[in-house]
Amino acid sequence: MRNLLALIGLAVVLFAGLGWYLGWYKLSVAKTDDGKLQIKADVDTQKFQDDSGAFFKSAATAIGKKLENSGDAKDAKGAPAGTPGPLAPVQPGQERPTGPIPLLPPK
Repeated sequence: MRNLLALIGLAVVLFAGLGWYLGWYKLSVAKTDDGKLQIKADVDTQKFQDDSGAFFKSAATAIGKKLENSGDAKDAKGAPAGTPGPLAPVQPGQERPTGPIPLLPPK
């Protein structure tokens, strides 16, 4: 439980630091006329939406490229290259092989 709370705290601190660095919000501190401390936060929601949209778009592009690259290792049937196909049943008059079954058919 303590580790979970520490993880949540770390995520909040990282999000707050990243938001400040990227300009999603600005904090200003000032004293009022009667000596009280006033903290003002200005949040730029449009910048947050633009940055998060760009992040998700680039993440989707990267995932799409990764999936395309993994698709190159498949043959025409959609199976990974080098995967042996189904074995043909033994026909009458043929002997069943006794040794190891070869992965590639003889040439």
